[in-house]
Amino acid sequence: MILFLKPYFEQKPWAGEELNKIYECPSGTGEAWIVSGYNKKSSTILNGIYKGKSLRWVYLNHPELFGENEEKEFPLLLKLISAGDDLSVQVHPNDDYALKTKNQLGKFECWYFLDENKASDAILGVNVKNALELKMVLEQGKIEDYLIKKNICNGDLAVITPGRVHALRKGSFILETQESSDITYRLYDYNRKPERELHIKDSLNVVDYDNETKIIYPFNKKSAYKSSHFDLVKYDISKHLTYTPDTYLICYVLDGKGILNNEYEVKKGDAFIITKDEKTTLEGNATVMAIVPKKKEKERMKMRKVALITGLISQDGYYLSDLLLSKNYEVHGLIQTRSQMYLPMVKELEQRGNFFIHCADMTDTSSLNRVFEMVHPDEIYHLAKQSHVDLSFEMPEYTTEVNAIGTLRLLDAIKNSEIRTKIFNMSSPYLFSGEQYPQTDETRFEPKSPFAVAEEYAYHIIDTYRECYNIFAVNGICYNHESKFRNETFVSKKIINAVKRIINGEDFILELGNLNASREWGHAKDYALAMWEALQVKEPTNFIISTGKAYTIRDFVIKAYKRAKIDLIFEGSGLGEVGIDKNTGKVMVKVNSDLLRPNDAKVLVSSSTKFNKLTGFEFENDIESLIDSMMED
Repeated sequence: MILFLKPYFEQKPWAGEELNKIYECPSGTGEAWIVSGYNKKSSTILNGIYKGKSLRWVYLNHPELFGENEEKEFPLLLKLISAGDDLSVQVHPNDDYALKTKNQLGKFECWYFLDENKASDAILGVNVKNALELKMVLEQGKIEDYLIKKNICNGDLAVITPGRVHALRKGSFILETQESSDITYRLYDYNRKPERELHIKDSLNVVDYDNETKIIYPFNKKSAYKSSHFDLVKYDISKHLTYTPDTYLICYVLDGKGILNNEYEVKKGDAFIITKDEKTTLEGNATVMAIVPKKKEKERMKMRKVALITGLISQDGYYLSDLLLSKNYEVHGLIQTRSQMYLPMVKELEQRGNFFIHCADMTDTSSLNRVFEMVHPDEIYHLAKQSHVDLSFEMPEYTTEVNAIGTLRLLDAIKNSEIRTKIFNMSSPYLFSGEQYPQTDETRFEPKSPFAVAEEYAYHIIDTYRECYNIFAVNGICYNHESKFRNETFVSKKIINAVKRIINGEDFILELGNLNASREWGHAKDYALAMWEALQVKEPTNFIISTGKAYTIRDFVIKAYKRAKIDLIFEGSGLGEVGIDKNTGKVMVKVNSDLLRPNDAKVLVSSSTKFNKLTGFEFENDIESLIDSMMED
């Protein structure tokens, strides 16, 4: 397949006039991004079945055309730059510095000086020995005296390695090939007004003071330059050329005209991509620059994955953050109010490094989009729900806004940003009525509360966006799980707190609702690992994540009270049922009708057979170890 590209145009105050001679672009256009997969700055496909789509969209949705490249961004950027004035003096970081400061890779680029270029030199280095000397000449305002100007001729190739101080001069017209990285540090801007931000500290940290390395190469007809980043090959075609790439090939027509595959007429200024294994013939009289992308070396692929966790202030949010940080992720968590920044669990996570918090709300689209554009997550763990079933009857509209529409807002953010992001939606077993058990993948959804109805919408919208927009979206129906971080209003925490009060000598009677409700009692730490495993599978699908063992609330109470050396026996039924200390005959537990839920699910228990088979996951904790860990807090 041949993909012809329409450039993305950037207007610049320093723009020259050369681009207007090639393209129908706005006056003052200084850059034509002829091959770009950048978000909101992407080239557009001009032909074929993907006509009108962005190159970014095609790259993310059809990786097979590019050799199944695993990089989350299109790896190269090709620009034409026309400079009507001197450009600012800049420097790019190397991999180590970029990874440490921005969790990105450094930038390597090449400049090919085109026939219309009018500049006779370029700034390619700085004549100082170290950072201290460079800082001194900057402070003295003498930096221009130390910039190294190298003579260039049209047809030359300048290689800009990380750390090389560089700048184009007035009259320059180049074809720039660079790695897709947006890290550039501005060292000097000729004291122009209005002032633009300088990055002196970073620049001093990354400048390479070795100016002896050869960096300018005469690039005549049929010349080639090879590097570990990409290869550049210049073809002068006087009759015909046949080529079949084993990876995709990027081409730009420097001069002349030709016929591609006996079908497409190409001319100066045209850019196109020959997709993998596409046999191509070019006939005519043209000069073409071909760029052969290279897969990044393994030692360069050290970029931390970036995870976004909604619902950070929860037991799952804590254990997921802890797990992902241990796996060298960069973790971003959503909180609703700034006061939550000072919670002990948040302060503990912040001390680990690579952990960041953002204020946003699932009911506010603008705040979610702002965070999404800032973070560019590889993985989203969507935990932020109004998770109280009984409260959903009192606040059905709010529950729907958060649980249902909030999930839709996240999916739309992924779709609109065109970022290759995976999303895990923590779904609820309350999708099932509990009348039939154990529940399986074939069990029909029968939601019995506003909470469950909203969860069913979220479940189906995840499926819809996966199928319609090719988003890596996973539903995980996570059965009941607990931990020491459970909110005080949850029944497990109420039971554990009651036991602690009794151990501390209080005369306390625990009041509960439906003692017959049968639930699983997994540990949140296990479920955090399961959520991560769910996003590591090859193809997205839906899972049930479940221990496969159910106990009634009565069973949980009996097991918990044993930690206080109390053997409970239960007598009576319904509202009259009570839990009595076997040894003293004292009532310790009773039923409160105000705590009974309407339409409460009876038995919620399932099996993780499908999930375990695909991932090899196994639960480490049972109900006994769960209770022990909650008692230890």
